Amino acid sequence: MIETYLLEQFLGVVEYKTLSAAAEELHISQPSLSRSMKKLEEELGVPLFTRENSKIILTETGKEAAEYAKRALQANQELIDHVRLYERSLNSINIGSCAPFPLSQVNSLLQENFYDKTLLSELADDDKLIKGLKNHYYQFAILHELPDDEALFVQRYIDESLLFSLPKDHPFADRKELSFSDLKDLKILLYRGVGFWMKICENKLPKENLFIQDRMETLIELIEATAFASFSSDVILQTGTKDPDRVYIPLKDKESCVTYYLACLNSDKKKYDNIFNSIRSAALRRM
Repeated sequence: MIETYLLEQFLGVVEYKTLSAAAEELHISQPSLSRSMKKLEEELGVPLFTRENSKIILTETGKEAAEYAKRALQANQELIDHVRLYERSLNSINIGSCAPFPLSQVNSLLQENFYDKTLLSELADDDKLIKGLKNHYYQFAILHELPDDEALFVQRYIDESLLFSLPKDHPFADRKELSFSDLKDLKILLYRGVGFWMKICENKLPKENLFIQDRMETLIELIEATAFASFSSDVILQTGTKDPDRVYIPLKDKESCVTYYLACLNSDKKKYDNIFNSIRSAALRRM
């Protein structure tokens, strides 16, 4: 069996064209790399290079070997990744979400059902979440678009609508609804960790008017101490998080309303029936 390091060094020579350049990039001596290439040729029983003075050139067989070497190393890495992810799945539940609010709600449910496992969570965009489900990096994902993918089991979870938060004496305070176009001249406080909402706000509003904060504590302090506008949502207000000195006005743009979906692999659906049953029950209670 050919050792992995020989294939890695071989591909280094292929990529960097010369032994000296490859040796420098691989942080080994040129004589050591030359011995490795000779050893690889001996193990394969065929020449991979033609050597002319200080030059080393791939033969046609060498080019074919390089393609197989890439695949072999990729398969080896896939094996390592799969085994590590499987081991982690035995001891933890990893959930990814496109936004923070639905993640906090599902986390509570997962803690109740998987109290003996470590719960891991993070924000990511929908494409990364779907890819993560398929390669078993995530066990669950919260998406804001309904995926068309037969490999996934998807259940509607909850809706969320953006609200615009303003001081009670603001000129817009008596409006029944607003649109993003109404906000283009306002200075707006925004928390960076809002998931996909950040991209929507950056696309709809002048970036120079967004005062983006990395810490929620700082955002709250600024909202309380200034007359700047900010965002909230209907579901956040339902949790009791409401400033009595502010008004909360709905946004009428279609992008301001979203439906979240909880997804897992179809092959895992039976294992997580309790989670999806609980979500269905909660949805019925909200109706």
